[in-house]
Amino acid sequence: MPLKPMHKRNGFDTRQAVWNAIRAKEVFSVQDLREETVMKPDSVREYVIGLENAGYVERVPAKELRQGAAPCWRLVRDVGVDAPRVRKDGSPVTQGKGRENMWKAMRVLKTFTVRDLAIHARTPGCEVKESTAEEYARHLFFAGYLQRHGDGSYTMLPSAYTGPKAPMIQRTKVVWDPNTNQVRWRSEVAHDQ
Repeated sequence: MPLKPMHKRNGFDTRQAVWNAIRAKEVFSVQDLREETVMKPDSVREYVIGLENAGYVERVPAKELRQGAAPCWRLVRDVGVDAPRVRKDGSPVTQGKGRENMWKAMRVLKTFTVRDLAIHARTPGCEVKESTAEEYARHLFFAGYLQRHGDGSYTMLPSAYTGPKAPMIQRTKVVWDPNTNQVRWRSEVAHDQ
């Protein structure tokens, strides 16, 4: 079953909700986390294993648990409120990193061309193509974050900065703002679906 678009999630069915529960409990079982979210147990377990493989949590030795208790983990590396983005093997998820970098670059640059945006958003391990920067800027223009000028450059509107998390362009061509949990723009194609 494909994931629901972010704007249709209720906040309790995300990895962020699992991370929030881990931070609140510090020592936990998969069942403990499952009770705090509406995610499927397998999804919760997969995320916990990814966090373990990445060194954010560690398994509590069986000798420290009461007999018959479910396996438990403890938080050993709290990196703040944003849930770590990891795969089951513990490797970082890099999808969306370019978008995050572009969002930060827009705020610093204020007025920029698509080429400027692509160049300033590149980091080691994260290449941003001009075509990707063009698509992102175009969608943020439609959503009201940017002003487009006659020379093809864009300016980020000061009032459009809603927070540190980059607005997302979903497969359905919806611009969703994770800072406000709101859909900012839907394409005509998205209306017809």
